[in-house]
Amino acid sequence: MQRLLCHIWAFLKWSRNFTPPALVISLFSIIALFFAFIMLTSCNRKEHVQPQPHWFKHYQHYKEKEYIQFIESQINSETDTLLMPSLVRDFYRDRNFHPFWTQKGLQEEMTDSLLFHLNNAYPLHGIPGEYFGLDSIRNCISQLIEHQISDNQSLYDHLYHLERQLTDQYLRYACSLQYGAVNPKKVHGNKWYYATLSPDSTFIQNALENMHRFSEIISESMPTSSEYQSLQKELKRLHSLSDSVETVVPDFRVRKGGHNAHVTKLCGRLNQLGISVNGSNILNDTVLHALNAFRRMNGIPECDSLDAETIEKLNRPLQYYKDAVAANLERLRWQKKHRKSDDTLHIAVNIPDYTLCVVQKDSVVMRNRICCGKTQNPEKVPARHKNGIITPFKAETPLMYSQIRTLVLNPEWNIPYDIIKNEYYHKLVRSNTAVVNREHLYIRDSRTGKYVVPDSINWSKVSQGNIPYRLHQTSGRYNALGLYKFVFANSESVYLHDTNNKGAFKRRKRALSHGCVRVQYPDSVAEWVYVVNNFDTNYIEQLHIISGAEPTTEKGEEFVEKLHEKDSIYYENLSDWDKQFYRKLRPTSVALRKPIPLFIEYYTCFVGDDGTVQYRDDVYYKDGNILYLLKNPDD
Repeated sequence: MQRLLCHIWAFLKWSRNFTPPALVISLFSIIALFFAFIMLTSCNRKEHVQPQPHWFKHYQHYKEKEYIQFIESQINSETDTLLMPSLVRDFYRDRNFHPFWTQKGLQEEMTDSLLFHLNNAYPLHGIPGEYFGLDSIRNCISQLIEHQISDNQSLYDHLYHLERQLTDQYLRYACSLQYGAVNPKKVHGNKWYYATLSPDSTFIQNALENMHRFSEIISESMPTSSEYQSLQKELKRLHSLSDSVETVVPDFRVRKGGHNAHVTKLCGRLNQLGISVNGSNILNDTVLHALNAFRRMNGIPECDSLDAETIEKLNRPLQYYKDAVAANLERLRWQKKHRKSDDTLHIAVNIPDYTLCVVQKDSVVMRNRICCGKTQNPEKVPARHKNGIITPFKAETPLMYSQIRTLVLNPEWNIPYDIIKNEYYHKLVRSNTAVVNREHLYIRDSRTGKYVVPDSINWSKVSQGNIPYRLHQTSGRYNALGLYKFVFANSESVYLHDTNNKGAFKRRKRALSHGCVRVQYPDSVAEWVYVVNNFDTNYIEQLHIISGAEPTTEKGEEFVEKLHEKDSIYYENLSDWDKQFYRKLRPTSVALRKPIPLFIEYYTCFVGDDGTVQYRDDVYYKDGNILYLLKNPDD
C-alpha cells in the first residue's frame, strides 16, 4: 500500500508539465487503479470474522479499541519472536494491529481448526504435540473460557499471548513440513556436511498473507514424494493400533514343520505388525513365509526355524516402530540443497543398511555391501550426553553430498596420525622391523619429508604425544585400501575404497572402519564409472592392466611394454638413497570426465525395493536425537 501511494505521488510530481486534459485522464486512470488494488486486496483476503463467543460476554469491560492499542504497544516493543520477527510485526502493522485469532475475544471455529491440524501432526507426520506447545495453548484457551482472567490488563495480555502463540505455531507447522522441524546439524553435530535450506522471507511472508486459508498452506507445504507418503501410511497404520493390546511372543524354539501352541501367538504378532498370516500352531510354509518377510523387513537373515533374535525383535513395542517412522519422516523433510531426485545417475550409501547403491535413471543397477565407521554405545560414555543429545563418536562416517572426481588404482595408505599414535606406536616400540615388513610400510620424517630406514629409529625414545614420523603402506592387495580408492572432496579425509579384509563383508553389523566406506565389489563400481565416463575400450583395458589384469589384446600387450619401459626410466632417475625404497607398484590417478554425485545418508526406516517399509538398527544412535528435539524444540 505504501509503495503504491509513493508511486502515485511520484507520478503527480512528474506530470506537472502535462496539459490539463491529459493530466485529468492520467489522474483518473491512477485513481481507478488505486481502487482496483484495494478491491483486489480485500477479495484475496477473504477473512471471515465470526461473532463474539457467548462465554466472552462475561468480560464486560473488554474494549476492542483498547485491545488493538495494547497489541500496537506490544508489537512495537517486541525484539524477538519465533520466525522472522520483522515480517510478523509487519503483518500486524498492515492489519492496523487488529488481531487475527483473538478478534472479538476468540475466533473459535478457526482456532479449533488450527488445533485440529496441530493435534493431527503426529499421526500424519510424526511431529508430536509438544513441538507446538499444544498443552500451553489449550490451557490458555481454557482459562479464557472458564473466566479465570480477573482484569482487563491481564485479559489483554492473555489474549495477545494466545494470539502470538497461534500465529507462531501455525508458522512453525508450515515451516516444519516444508523444511524440517529440527536442525540436522544439532542431530549429527560435526558429522553432517549437507547444505540445507531453511525458511526464507518469501515463504514466511506468503504464509502470513494467506493465514486466512491456513489449511491449504499447510497442505501445500507437506512433502509429496512417494517414499514420504509410504512412511505416512505406515505411521497411520501403527497409530491405529495404539489402543490394542500387544501380543507378546514367548521365548520358544521350533523348526520348520514343528508343532507348538505358541506359534499361534507368533501369528497374532505378525498380523499386528502388518504381515498377514492365518493362525496356526504349526510352523508350516505359510507361517515361515510370513516370518521370513518380517526378518527381511528388519534386516535379519532368513532361516527355517525360530531364533532368539527374531523373538526379541518381534516383541519390540509398537512405539519403537512409530518412533522409527517419525524420525525418518523428519529426515525426508530436510531440504537438502543437493537431492538424489535431481541426479538420475549417482551413488547412494545408507549407513544403517550397510549398503551402497549405484543408481541410473531412477533404477538401482548395482548393490554392494559396505563397512562404515565404528560406533560406540553411548550408555557407557556419559560424556557423550549433552543437553539431551548424544554427540557423535569420532569414528562415525560423516553424512554428506559430494562428487567422485578421481579414481585411484593401487592406492597407498597414508596412515592418519591418530592411528599411528593410538594403534601403531606400541607395535613399533615392541618390534619395529617386524611391523614394517609384515605390513609393507615405509617411513618418512615429517620434518624433512625424506625416507627413513626403519632400523635407525628407536621408538622407545619417541614421545607418543609428538611423533615426528609418518607411516605409509605401499600399494598392493595387502594394502588396507585394496586396489581401488574413490576420491571426493570432504573435510574429514574419508573416501570409498576396496579392502584387504574381505571377510568383514560376511558380518551383519559392519561398523568397523575409522570413518571411510569400504566397498565389497569396488571393481564392479569402477567398471560402471568407466562406462558412464565414456572411456574407450583401449583405455579401459589399460586401467584393468594397471589394476592387475592380464592384457587381452595386442594394444594391451604394447601398453604393458610401455609400462615396463617407463618404470625402468623412473628407477634410473632415483637417487641411490631413494632406490632402496623403490616400489614397483605405485598409485595411478584416473581423472573422471563426468564426476559421480555421491550421497552418504542415514535412514533407519525406508521403503524397500519390493515396496515394503524396512527397519534397520540405529547404528549411530541418531533417532533419539531427532525425537528429543521434536519434543523439546526450544532446547
